[in-house]
Formats: sequence, C-alpha cells, structure tokens
Amino acid sequence: MKKLLQVIGFAVLAIGVNQNIQAQGCVAVRQMGGLTGLSSSSYNLAKGEIQVGANYRYFHSFRHFVGTEEQPQRQELGTAVNIYSHAVDLNFTYGISDRLSAYITLPYVDNERSQTLVLNQDAVSKARTRYSVYAKGMADVRFGANYWLKNPQKASKGNLSLGLGIKLATGSYTEIDDALQTDGTKKSAVMDQAIQPGDGGVGFSIELQGFKAIYKNIYGFANGYYMFSPREANGTFKSAARTGLEGYEIYASPDQYFGRAGFMMPIGKKQNLTVSLAGRFEGIPAYDAFGGQVAYRRPGYVIAIEPGITYRKGQHTFTLFVPKNMVRNRIQSAADIANQNLQNSVITDPTKYVHVQGDAAFADYSINIGYAFRIGKKTTTPEWKGGLDK
Repeated sequence: MKKLLQVIGFAVLAIGVNQNIQAQGCVAVRQMGGLTGLSSSSYNLAKGEIQVGANYRYFHSFRHFVGTEEQPQRQELGTAVNIYSHAVDLNFTYGISDRLSAYITLPYVDNERSQTLVLNQDAVSKARTRYSVYAKGMADVRFGANYWLKNPQKASKGNLSLGLGIKLATGSYTEIDDALQTDGTKKSAVMDQAIQPGDGGVGFSIELQGFKAIYKNIYGFANGYYMFSPREANGTFKSAARTGLEGYEIYASPDQYFGRAGFMMPIGKKQNLTVSLAGRFEGIPAYDAFGGQVAYRRPGYVIAIEPGITYRKGQHTFTLFVPKNMVRNRIQSAADIANQNLQNSVITDPTKYVHVQGDAAFADYSINIGYAFRIGKKTTTPEWKGGLDK
C-alpha cells in the first residue's frame, strides 16, 4: 500500500498539473491539455476507466519587459498594459488499455485588457485615461492520446509516456469590443491577440512525461510538449499596422512549447498529501518550425519556480500549484528584425545602427486549482488493476 500511495502522489503531480498552460500576459501561450488527462488516484487509467476533472487558472500581467530588462517606467508613468485572465478547463479521459489513454479538453476563458490613452482634450497636460476591453468564450479544444512504454502494473520505480495531441481552431480569434478613441468616443475594434480565446490555427503536439524513484519516497519527474502550428497567420489585422512591413500587421498562429521538471514527496501517515517543487519553462518562439514566418506575434518565454500541493481522498484529487516567474524574456520577433533592417538600410554610419525590440507584459505568478474524479468499479480498493501494490 505504501508503494501504491507513493506512486499515486507522483502521478498527480507529474501528469496532472499542466491542465492550464496559458498566456503569461502579452506573450500568448495557449492552453494545452495533453499532459493533464491522467491526474487521479494512479498514474495510469485502467482499461475502460474514465476520469473527469476541472481546472481553474488566474493571472494578472502588468510588468513590461524588453528582453529580460524590466521597464519600471511603465508603472511610474501609468502606461502599463494590464491583463487579467480567468480560464477553466473541463477534462475527460478514457483508458483504452492499461497503457493507452485518450483525452479531450474543453476550455473557456474570460480575459480583460486594461490600457491607457491620451485624449485630445488632455493633449497639453498629457493626462492619460485608462479603459478596459474584454474577450471571452470557448477557447481552442484539444484532444489526443498518451502511451506508457512500460506496463504500469509493474513499473513502480519509473516509467515514460509518449503522446500526440491536436489543438483545434474552435476559439474565436476575432473578438470585438468597444475601444476608446482620442476624441472620447468608442469604436468597435478587434481585440489584441493576447486576450483572444483562440489563435485561429490547428496545431499538433508531441508530448513527453516520465518519472523516476530517486530515494525512498522521493520521486523525480519531467514532462513537456512542443506544439507545431503550420498556419502562418489567421487573417486578423492588428489595430495599428506597421507601415512599410507588409504582412507583419497580420496576427500569427504561432508554435508554442512547455517543459517542467522537479521533485515530489508524499507526507503524513496515510500519505494522501503530496508536496512538490519544480522548475518550468514555457513560451512562444520567434519563428515556427513549419509554415511561413511573416506574421505578427510577441515571442518570449518565462522560467518559473513552481511549488505545489496535492490531496487525494478515495476517487477525488485536489491540486494547487502557484508558479512564480523568475525570468521573463520578450525576445526579438520577426517583425522587430524586419523593422530594424528597414531602418538600418538607410543609415550610412554603422555606429548609428538602431536595435528594434518590442516589449511585452508578464505576470509575477499564476494560481492553478484542479479537481479530478476517477470513475471505475475497483478504484477505491488497493487491489485495483491500475495500482502497483503487488
């Protein structure tokens, strides 16, 4: 039983935490669900078993960065863009066999973007008026499958799972709201890509997750994915096009990536409570692996420290993870480089060459709360076939 509970603790953490990978702010990393369909009372679903769950995530981005350099003047001047994001995932997983499972994730988002504008009447004083716009609705649905390389009934000390996932273009990428204009009126406009529920592209991902017993009841784990998005752009134009850079004013449907590794340990007499500490790395590249490259995005990444806690009671599993962003990097985009080359093409003195690199707003942390329920005839017994108490 002790061995079973140890592996149970690992499984919830190593597989179940990533249900709500989403935007860190202006760098719009879309939610992915392929690594999350298995969080439950064991690290695999037995054949014919079902798991249902829900995950909630919140973050507030407001710190602006160019590269890794924070721009504190944005807060001091009151010009910082603030994004408030609420996201809920509904997850369904089915055990096709003891090794193979299939999942589907139905996401919903509710996003707010708060920004400022100098009205014509305030042109002399330069006073800024802050206003908010909103975008909400169903985001991009994901589905896929994961396969454990070793038989979970025998692999209590370590295992590795490979997976493939698909992200559909079900979320709206053309949400419109009333944006304040300099004359004080409001005008309907397409919202920034950072708060759109979807990105307009169909993507496919390669996923990996695994664990290894380190010492007694301490386990190491790692998981990650890379999502390929072959579609270059979704056809939606930025509110402010970049003059002279044809194509870069259209929003991209970008690739994205995620990686996470750390340690966990069950505690207490019954070991129903598990604590973990992990490092995580997620972001959007400046260029996609496939497809065209001429489209607008805010590429970048974050590196975070992620403490977590999981509690399991029978068929119920509850999780709380609070990643704290330690490194935030808004890297040069293809549009930045094109703009830089355009400006430098008319400069004859190399000492006066300009460097162009946009900024992006990032959050300090995010809050992730999850719940999962395992449906199976023998779930509550130690002898259940998906367990490891042999």
